[in-house]
Amino acid sequence: RLRLRRQMRRQVIPGGSRKTYLWVAIAAIVGGTAQAEDSYAFLVRHMPEKDRVVVDEDFLRETVVLAEEARRTAPWRAEITDELFREYILPYSSIGEDPDAWRPEFRKRFWPLVKDCRTIGEAAAILNAKVFEILDVRYDTRRDKADQSPFHSMRLHMASCTGLTILQVDAFRACGIPARLAGCNWTPIPGNHSWLEYYENGAWHFFGDPEGDAPAPVDRSWFTAYAACADASEPRTRIYATRWSPKVDGTRFWLTWRGEDRPSDVPADDVTASYRRFRAALSDIRVGFVARDAEGRRTPRRFRLVESGSGKVVFAGETYDERHDMNDHLVV
Repeated sequence: RLRLRRQMRRQVIPGGSRKTYLWVAIAAIVGGTAQAEDSYAFLVRHMPEKDRVVVDEDFLRETVVLAEEARRTAPWRAEITDELFREYILPYSSIGEDPDAWRPEFRKRFWPLVKDCRTIGEAAAILNAKVFEILDVRYDTRRDKADQSPFHSMRLHMASCTGLTILQVDAFRACGIPARLAGCNWTPIPGNHSWLEYYENGAWHFFGDPEGDAPAPVDRSWFTAYAACADASEPRTRIYATRWSPKVDGTRFWLTWRGEDRPSDVPADDVTASYRRFRAALSDIRVGFVARDAEGRRTPRRFRLVESGSGKVVFAGETYDERHDMNDHLVV
């Protein structure tokens, strides 16, 4: 009884409930395993230093129980190795954002959508298409900060590319899909970008944007051409993907949106080579178009490119509005 009371203490992590903590407490007492204790120790060993003053045992136990449930019930569980589970399903954050107790709510919202899927790819496509709609969060440069926590973005109904990716990663993890945040400081253009990677059949994949009613293509997006031009000669312009525990070589993610010209404390893998492979397929010349209104905000405008002399229309399209990433332009 004393242990149950201790497990039910209210704590500072947003999103928790006494009902959830009671369930977690009972699971910890009657169903505790060596694997669960290993998962708990792994989280504690590699957690960001700033989290140690706000994250308590209740939150971590809940994280372990729900992460292990996600792995155990996933139809593709045979594909999830212990390392994939520890690094890309178990963690409660992606890039050092403030910790939220998102797992109970995300499990409830997203698991029913994919529980009957037989493959990770099938489930990933559904989640990719539905996460932002269900959470009612959109891309908007007026958000508070780049690396907003899930509940922060949900309160504002807006987020940066990084905030949106955090939501995607958490939704995937809640359903037992290994997922991580990838990103870089662009080489050919100003700015930076973040996106989701998910693991299936021995490789990491990413999504493009939906094209009309068709599902988003896999391993192809508006940013593929920019990522293919990543400069691997400089650490600052390489592409990184986050992980929970540090690698032996000490690779770290570069949080370029903070204006810091040095690597952060976030462990990462250097994945530049996996995007440089797209370089051979790029066209020789790419031109992007954007239209702005009187207030300087991007606005949709239809236009045509006409061949001089013959009058032949060689391209027709419509520019993008502020719902698209600031570096996502209509490209010819």
